[in-house]
Amino acid sequence: MCMTISTRSGRSGSLSDAPPPAVATVALRSASMLGNMVDQARSGAGALIASTPDLAGGTAAPGPRIAVVGISVSGTCGVHAHATLLSDALERDGFSCSSHWLLRRESSLRGVRSEIRAWGAQLERELTETKADVVLFHYSVFSYSFHGVPLFVRPALSHLRRAGLPIVSVMHEFAYPWMFGGRAAAWAVSQRVALIDVMRASAGVLVTAEDRARWLGSRRWLPRRPVALAPVFSNLPAPSAAAGVGQSRRVLGLFGFSYQGAALALVLDALAMLRQAGRGAQLVLLGAPGPASSAGEAWVAAAAARGLSDEVSFSGPMDAQQLSDALAGCDVLLFVDAAGPASRKGTLAGSLASGTPVVAIDGPRRWPELVEAEAVRLVAPEADALAGAIGLLLGDRSQREALGARGRAFAEQRMGIARTVSAVKDLLDAALDGSTRASASGSEAERR
Repeated sequence: MCMTISTRSGRSGSLSDAPPPAVATVALRSASMLGNMVDQARSGAGALIASTPDLAGGTAAPGPRIAVVGISVSGTCGVHAHATLLSDALERDGFSCSSHWLLRRESSLRGVRSEIRAWGAQLERELTETKADVVLFHYSVFSYSFHGVPLFVRPALSHLRRAGLPIVSVMHEFAYPWMFGGRAAAWAVSQRVALIDVMRASAGVLVTAEDRARWLGSRRWLPRRPVALAPVFSNLPAPSAAAGVGQSRRVLGLFGFSYQGAALALVLDALAMLRQAGRGAQLVLLGAPGPASSAGEAWVAAAAARGLSDEVSFSGPMDAQQLSDALAGCDVLLFVDAAGPASRKGTLAGSLASGTPVVAIDGPRRWPELVEAEAVRLVAPEADALAGAIGLLLGDRSQREALGARGRAFAEQRMGIARTVSAVKDLLDAALDGSTRASASGSEAERR
C-alpha cells in the first residue's frame, strides 16, 4: 500500500510560513500559465467513472445518511483506505454511508476535466437519489490537481454545493510548504487559493496534526470554521500470528521510502556504518511503488554507490495483510521523514501498530505525545546516531520487545480509529444541527 502524493520534502517545509493574500496574489500572477489554468478550471471539469459500491458493504443502518466523497489518482490509495475504514466504523455507530468516489484514469488536462465533469454530474444525481443528509468530503489536494495545480477543486465543490447539503471536510493534505521556488512555489500558492474555497464550503473540518489545526486557525485570509483533531489511524489489519516466525536475518524495514522527506542518504550511510562495525543488516523497502519507479531507482543507485546493493531489497506492492505481516516480520522499523514523526503519517501509524520497534529521526514536526510516551526510539537526524540506535536494538531482544509493545499500545490507544470516529461524529452532529436551524429560520422567514 502507499499513501497518495506526499507534501513532505527533503527539507522540512512548513505550512506556517505561508504568504499573506497580497503576496499570494503576486506570486500567482507570476507563475507560468497558472492564472490561465485556474480560470479554465472554473468553467468545469471532466469524464464518467461510476461511483464505487457502498463503502461499508452491508445493509444500511438507520440514522443520518452520510455521502462519502473523494477522488483518488491511484488504485493504491491511503486516503480511500482511510475513508473505507472510517465509513465502516461510522456504520457500526449508527450512521448510514454511501460512497461517491472517483478513481482518476485520464492523464491529459482535457481528459481529466471531462472525467471529473461526468463524475460530478453523476454525483449530483446520486446525492439526490440516496437522500443524503450530510457530505463527508475527503480532501487530498493533489487528487484534485493537474501537475500539482488544484484545477479541479472548485468544480468538485460546485457539484457538492448544488446538493445544498452541509459539508464536513477531512483534510488529508491541503497545502504544499511555502519555501521552494519554481514549480513547487506554484503548487504552494495555488493550493492556498483553493483552500479558501474548501474552507468556505465546509461546515467543519478534521485535521490530523495539531500544528495543522493551529495553522488553519491563524491564517487571517481563511474563513473561520470549527476544526477538530484526530491522528491518522493505521489502514492495515492486525499481523497474522505467523509473521516473522523462523526468521534468522537481521532485518530493517522502511515503510514509506518513496516520500520526498525520506532521508535516503542518512539511512544508507547508517547501514554502511553497521556493516563496518560487523553488525550488518538487511534493509527492506516495504510496499509500493517498488524498484521500477523514480524513488526506487534513486535508492538502487545510492545503495550501489556505497557498495550496499546486496543489503537493500524491495518487497514491491503488497495487499494489506501481506504488508502488515511484512512490517511485523522485521526486527526494527525505521521512520525517517525529515519533519520528524508526526500524527498525520499513516506509515507511522502502520509501523507502530505492527508491534515492531520503531526508530525515528527527530525533526521540527515531531509529535510531543508520541515522544513523551516513548513509543519510538527518537534519534538525531545523523547517520551515526541512527546506526547506534539500530545496533543497540538488534543486539537486545528484550529492548526490542519492550519498545515494540509500547508502540503498539500507543497506536491502539492514541491513534485508534475510535478517536477519529468521535471527532467526525461531533463535526457531523454540529453540521446537521446548523443545517436544521438554517432551514427552520428560512421557513420562519417565508411565513412572515
